[in-house]
Amino acid sequence: MSIKRAASTTLRAVGYAMLRTTSELRAYTDLFVQPYCDRVEWQSGLGDCLYILYGWVMANRPQIVVEIGSSRGKSTCALALACRQTRTGKVYAIDPHTLNSWTDKVDADSTLLFLKHRLRAYHLEPWCEVIQSTSQQASSGWNLPIDFLFVDGDHTYEGVKKDFMLFKPWLKATSAVAFHDSLWEYHRNNQDYRNDLGVARFLEELRSEGYPTVTVQAFPGLTFVAPSPGGLSLIPSGSRTIETRSAFPSL
Repeated sequence: MSIKRAASTTLRAVGYAMLRTTSELRAYTDLFVQPYCDRVEWQSGLGDCLYILYGWVMANRPQIVVEIGSSRGKSTCALALACRQTRTGKVYAIDPHTLNSWTDKVDADSTLLFLKHRLRAYHLEPWCEVIQSTSQQASSGWNLPIDFLFVDGDHTYEGVKKDFMLFKPWLKATSAVAFHDSLWEYHRNNQDYRNDLGVARFLEELRSEGYPTVTVQAFPGLTFVAPSPGGLSLIPSGSRTIETRSAFPSL
């Protein structure tokens, strides 16, 4: 390593260390900046997809974010941090926090405590409501329009389809849905591949029905889906103009 590069790295580390006196910067560095993010036992499989989730909320400023499958809360904290930084919106983090076949390689009993501790330490509690229940239970009393739905719970075909269908009635024309773990079929030789992964199958079903999709190829895949076949028309007319201008105040 050159002297110039070493000096730059040292100064960057010193700068982050000084900035970490605020809860907002502690959250950001613990999520995105090495070595800090490596020191937190997130035990998450999100990989670089985390940047996309965070960036989407920063750019779009949704009012209502619903996350299905929180585990220890890495994605939850990233989404809530974006809400805090934009001073807009709230995350509803749905997870039963019980032992199941899709629990990451952690003790399921500890996920809720770890998640709540992180939200409290980063002062993100005003921007996130933890809902300890299954998606079925949470949907039964749901009554809020959803701007962004992140599906990362039961990854079987039946599970991922159920999660989408349960909350689909609350999606708007301008909403977005993101499905994690969409590219596993391209990584069948990976030791963590499972034969019961059904995310890709369900997404292909939606594609065949005319739902527009965009897939971020960062492993293990993050696919964005429009909430209805055909997606949002980019050339509004009539009453549609009023709807889209209300959804996008800057237009």
